[in-house]
Amino acid sequence: MFYQSFTVVGVINVETLDDGLISPVDNPVHLNAVIINTSAMEGNRIQGWIGTKKVVEIYDYNCDTQQEAVGFTGLSVLKIGRLPVDMDIPAGKIFKVGVACGGTANNLFGAYEYTEPA
Repeated sequence: MFYQSFTVVGVINVETLDDGLISPVDNPVHLNAVIINTSAMEGNRIQGWIGTKKVVEIYDYNCDTQQEAVGFTGLSVLKIGRLPVDMDIPAGKIFKVGVACGGTANNLFGAYEYTEPA
């Protein structure tokens, strides 16, 4: 199993994608999951893309965050921290994670969890 980290810095009213996980032509990869954390819950949409096809979309409310919950000291740990994808990424394609921000931006931090053929 391999991991490749990513960071996405959100921009107000813009959809921002990371550089992505490249699936080499000579050694295509299988994406097991995306490990993900958001800087804050703002009602923005976290997305996963292969080329021009959106294959994942969830609200940031569903993910773990670095933002302290009101009335608590500590971070959220009860929401999605590992989003299962379980998908072969076609040879030569790129899987990208991003955030479609509304009026308030937030950032994403995480890693792609993937395997290569034996």
